Amino acid sequence: MINVEIKKINNEIISVLLEGDVDVYTSVSLKKELNNIIEQGNDKILIDLGKTTYMDSSGLGVLVAILKLLKKNNGQMKIVELTPTIKKVFELTRLSNFFDIYDTEEDALKNFE
Repeated sequence: MINVEIKKINNEIISVLLEGDVDVYTSVSLKKELNNIIEQGNDKILIDLGKTTYMDSSGLGVLVAILKLLKKNNGQMKIVELTPTIKKVFELTRLSNFFDIYDTEEDALKNFE
């Protein structure tokens, strides 16, 4: 199960806190939710994984797809607060080189253009 908490920061950045497991059972609804955010005209998204307990390849696939969609529309996505377990998944898949990953929300916010 996953809980998604969405809040707006500075009227231009959408923060999405993911709490729980991002897996084959939750990734479809997560992708719909993130697509809805983009369809509403939001092109700067901050993904907070500080409360994410598990992520499988389907969850990673959602993040890759959303990043590609945002980049296609000149948008940006930053990822923050990776737990040690989630960080290891990003490193093993080499996606840590693909995403803009920051330790804190504050650091990520400074790097949005």
